[in-house]
Amino acid sequence: MSIHSFAQDSTVKWAVSFGGSFIDCTNTDGFVDEGFNVQIPNVSVMRYLDKGFTIGAGMTITGVSSINGLFINKYDVTIMDFFAKYDFGLSEEKWVPQLIGGVGLLVKDKNDRSISVNAGVGLTYWVLPKVGLNGQVVHRFVSESTYENFGSHTQVSGSLIVTFGESKGKRNKRRTGHGFTTNN
Repeated sequence: MSIHSFAQDSTVKWAVSFGGSFIDCTNTDGFVDEGFNVQIPNVSVMRYLDKGFTIGAGMTITGVSSINGLFINKYDVTIMDFFAKYDFGLSEEKWVPQLIGGVGLLVKDKNDRSISVNAGVGLTYWVLPKVGLNGQVVHRFVSESTYENFGSHTQVSGSLIVTFGESKGKRNKRRTGHGFTTNN
């Protein structure tokens, strides 16, 4: 899952992200003999609210279960998340750090289910005014009552983010009609 941005402001409120993630399962309950579980794709939709806050929903699935010589997933994992992000008021900057919190529904092999409470950090680098790269590390706290299905674990993800809408905010206007903040 990924997130809000320098390309979002009070007029550019929507963003989508596409990417992938992995979970280190080496010491995670519920993932017997699984080293890393790779999830591709990872898709999110976000809406900027105000004063650095963004909310969103995302879905991560094991759509690609193996790539020869690179990885093989023993388990199919689907994760559905609702999250909020706070960017310290830096939404229109080129580098945007984020604090992340939320809840998730975890599904393994279409049968085993658990709920998680999530907390993490992220960083977005805006390559172009409306296109960014996001990385995040989120720890999923899972109830001990469902450890046979899922144990608490950390998910690392990377994604491409695209925002939608015409900026009427504080940004410099360039030939494209969009641009970076002047920080004046």
